[in-house]
Amino acid sequence: MRKFYLYLFLFLPFIGAAVIPTLSPRAQVSLVTFAPGKELHAAFGHAVIWVSDPESGIDRAYSYGTFDFNTDNFYLKFLRGTLPYSISFNSMNDLVYYYSEIEKRGIQIQNLKLTDSQKMQVFTALEINLLPENKNYQYKFFYDNCSSRLRDILENAAPGAFKWRNYKSLEGKSYRDWMNDYLKTNSWVTFGMNLALGVPSNHVANASESCYLPDNLNLSVQQAEVNGQKLADAPFDVFVSKPSEPENFDWLGPIPFLALINLLIIFLSFKKRKTEIYIFDVILFSILGVLAWFILFLAVGTDHEVMAYNPSSLLLFPLNFPAVIWFARKNRSEWLTSYCRIAFLLTLIGVIWTLFYFPWIALVGLMPMIRLFFLSHFIKYSND
Repeated sequence: MRKFYLYLFLFLPFIGAAVIPTLSPRAQVSLVTFAPGKELHAAFGHAVIWVSDPESGIDRAYSYGTFDFNTDNFYLKFLRGTLPYSISFNSMNDLVYYYSEIEKRGIQIQNLKLTDSQKMQVFTALEINLLPENKNYQYKFFYDNCSSRLRDILENAAPGAFKWRNYKSLEGKSYRDWMNDYLKTNSWVTFGMNLALGVPSNHVANASESCYLPDNLNLSVQQAEVNGQKLADAPFDVFVSKPSEPENFDWLGPIPFLALINLLIIFLSFKKRKTEIYIFDVILFSILGVLAWFILFLAVGTDHEVMAYNPSSLLLFPLNFPAVIWFARKNRSEWLTSYCRIAFLLTLIGVIWTLFYFPWIALVGLMPMIRLFFLSHFIKYSND
């Protein structure tokens, strides 16, 4: 078996040379960027590398980030971060039709000024990635996605072309900040994603790292130079989408909804502490507790590195459920009051922490924090 792998390794270059056709001098390699779409999976845009060669009949637009809904245990693998993603290709005409006619998303092309050998290097890298043993990979939204893979291929083909330290407009923001630029602030999806992301997402990305977003890759290619010459022609629009109309403020969105819930909690807390508030506490902490345990699972039970070390585990504190059944009752021991005080302090730390990266999700932490404050200052409920 070892000899087999040795022979395979020795002859792989010759096999690749036999399979991968040689591009003609008329071949063109281009970066194609697609504007963000309305659906969440399309909210951050998309990018492909298009290789066209009229003499060889090659018309391949290579796209990373393809997945198969028919994969066994699809949702479980997606949740755990183990769903295999792959590279695929389409003809450029098919992509233009789909993105312009079906999704109505803008399309921009940048023709790259590569030498023949550089074009061949890009084409070869993409074709090798298409091989069955190479095509699947573990997708990482910030680190290894449809855009970052193209960045690496172009940087390898044109070493030194990307002067990352000079691209100041692509610096200074964290992975999370860049992500939130593409999301509506008053959106349940935005709140959910920010609750799920941990400390690694707060890393301030350098210019190269920010190219996990296709628009930033587009900007970096515009600025790239080789020997004082631009790496790419000026981008031109194949299709321009209509500007989206400004949306009215969503009064059912998380900001007004959670603010209203917090006001309600304060109102109920100042009312006489009747038996009914025990039921309210059980319901409140049970809902938030299930969410807290789910966030903890994402942080420690999956392969999503960016969800590790999550401050939301302090913001919601998983142990509040099922502990609420004991600490919220009318008659409780002194240690349960001490628990409420400790949980309050931990929640307060979580609320303050979140103010530094996405302040609005502090509204989520205020709900348990308000009740824990009152519970920690009243050892017993009154009997009226």
